[in-house]
Amino acid sequence: MESNSLLCETRTYTQISYTHNHLYAQLILPLQGSLSIKTDNHELNLDEKHLFFLPPKCSHSFHSDNINKFLVLDIPRKINLAPSRDIFKHELHQVIDDRWKAIRYLLQEETQRSNKRGLGDLVNYACSFLTEELKPISIQYIHKNLEKPISLQELAAIENFNISYYIEWFNKKTGMTPNAYIQKLRLEKAKEYLVGTELSLLMISQLVGYEQQSSLTRLFKNHESISPSDYRKIYREMGKISPV
Repeated sequence: MESNSLLCETRTYTQISYTHNHLYAQLILPLQGSLSIKTDNHELNLDEKHLFFLPPKCSHSFHSDNINKFLVLDIPRKINLAPSRDIFKHELHQVIDDRWKAIRYLLQEETQRSNKRGLGDLVNYACSFLTEELKPISIQYIHKNLEKPISLQELAAIENFNISYYIEWFNKKTGMTPNAYIQKLRLEKAKEYLVGTELSLLMISQLVGYEQQSSLTRLFKNHESISPSDYRKIYREMGKISPV
């Protein structure tokens, strides 16, 4: 089956098992009940706590043995998902957290509108979260734990690699060493706090994983050639300048 248009609607399924594939991707968000799905890589009972993403041309069997309702997105390959194209290559089974509950609610609201102008933006937003799940587990761990000490030993253990191989593997994935990657993320997060909050430099240091303020200062001077306080002052002053 081919589809060139983005479609979002509620669907129900029966006890009769069907097997097919289609040239568009499909995001399945349960609302009620469960759905049995089998692919070459997954055999699962999709319940109200999980979502499932099917890439194009993925053969799958499905049926349901109970009362059910699902919010289903048919996503054509031609849709512009610029930073998220990689999801069209993977099956993804993921927990529906509060973020996904909010997305699901907004998608449901959009299906009630006669003019669905916002649907494309919502799908892009949802797919950006799916793309995050494509990151290796250790890289996801880094993003979620910047405020904690992160050692090479624990990162390598997450991927079941020895440290020397992990560093080589990480460099191929990101183009930098694990330590450089962590420093980059911490610098970006610290900049957000400096510009967008009134938090003290010590508090910001601790929120991005440094016990001492001096560590944050050293990071800024190495990468920005100025101190964190000077960075905050410069950007605060820039914000007060009215455009010509």
